[in-house]
Amino acid sequence: MKKGTELITLKPQNEQLKKLVAYYYFHTSNNEQHSESFYFYPNYLHALTIYKGNEILLGAQNKSSVITESNDNGKLTVIYTINLKDKCHVEMNGVFNKIGIVFYPLGINHFIGKPLNELSMQQIQEVSLNPSFYEILSQLTDDLSADQKLKIVENALLSIIEPFQEVELQKAIKEIIKSNGAIKISELEQITGKNRKTLLRLFKKHTLTTIEEYKKMVMFRNSLNYAIKHKELANLTDVALYNMYYDQSHFIKHFKSITNETPKTLLPKIKKIDNEDLYWYFLED
Repeated sequence: MKKGTELITLKPQNEQLKKLVAYYYFHTSNNEQHSESFYFYPNYLHALTIYKGNEILLGAQNKSSVITESNDNGKLTVIYTINLKDKCHVEMNGVFNKIGIVFYPLGINHFIGKPLNELSMQQIQEVSLNPSFYEILSQLTDDLSADQKLKIVENALLSIIEPFQEVELQKAIKEIIKSNGAIKISELEQITGKNRKTLLRLFKKHTLTTIEEYKKMVMFRNSLNYAIKHKELANLTDVALYNMYYDQSHFIKHFKSITNETPKTLLPKIKKIDNEDLYWYFLED
């Protein structure tokens, strides 16, 4: 990350939100000449990003975004990102104020009042939430500290929270993550009491993906997290076997299909952001 920017992460403070939000991040630049770009990779922790005073241009197939300063300093834009199987590119130019709300699996579903497939059908997409959310977010100003911004964001979230009742889907996703994506669909049927067809319908309706795609996403992300956390100690075979791949070649093939690079070449380039499992690959000029 370049000089002239600040990026910090903070944990939720509200007890109710602690169950739904993994963390927040605050990414800002006050330099009109600033320019940076980075890739981010599939994750089952999906983010709602809030921009104030910026223009957002989404690229082809919604796999990229370009952020620039807006003439309207009060303009609020909310983007939901559900990156399932691709690397996505972000370019940030000039002055920007970005707040990321990183949800636990199905966390976003408690704030939208409808199935996810009625809110968003793209990997990166501007979304429209309840007006009270935007009304409270309008209190955000550049001179506030990250802690002060966090309080406003949490008040905005609490103004639109409502229960998400699909207990069987929650059970299925919990088991997929716990197994590193290795659990069989037949086992999920037994655990949830729902047949394959019903589970598939729930996944498509509330996560925008199939069960198998979700399992592959979990395998990739857990392997990425593990490899970066243990890069001084673990070799690729260790990473592959720990994350339930058949062998090292299976891991490398899956990794390369998403990132277009091998683990050996890409992992040293990825930076950990502050204190969370937030990993970006910043591109050089």
